[in-house]
Amino acid sequence: MDNTILFIIVVLIIVIISAALILKKTLQARSAEDGRARRQRLAYQPSAKPVPVATPVLVSRPVRKQRPVTTPAPDVDLLEKCQDFQQSLLALAGKYSLDSFTIATSDGLVFASSGGSTAQEDAAIYSGNSNDKEPAGMALFSLNHKGSELTGIVRSQEIITEETQKCIKKDTKDILTKWI
Repeated sequence: MDNTILFIIVVLIIVIISAALILKKTLQARSAEDGRARRQRLAYQPSAKPVPVATPVLVSRPVRKQRPVTTPAPDVDLLEKCQDFQQSLLALAGKYSLDSFTIATSDGLVFASSGGSTAQEDAAIYSGNSNDKEPAGMALFSLNHKGSELTGIVRSQEIITEETQKCIKKDTKDILTKWI
């Protein structure tokens, strides 16, 4: 009798283990089929292509020694003698002896620039930050044009006084009104 009970227990254990393994394989097969069904594309959908992800690299630039502005900006016609928006921005940069001038949207994109290798980086970092402390060699100001919040980003070796900054802001508004 003892041998019969022992035999029945061993058979039950083998049956339970076999059933568990079969159930596990069935569940794995179903989940694999569900995964394939989710990943299948419809006939009109293009195949997925890998998108390279660029990691941003912040570049530190040496701070240039600034010199104070000693002469007021000359009278330069930023509107009538310029043939397009870009020429007006270049004339503005020349009028105030700016290294570069960038207008950025509130989401960090370059709206317009007088040139310079830092326009995209400046727009991404400083747009919407015109109330923060300005980095050395830069001036930031905010303006609204046709319902869009824009940020003016000025780079100059000269110190930009508040008065000069107000003049740059006014000239920028005039340029935007004429060309945009």
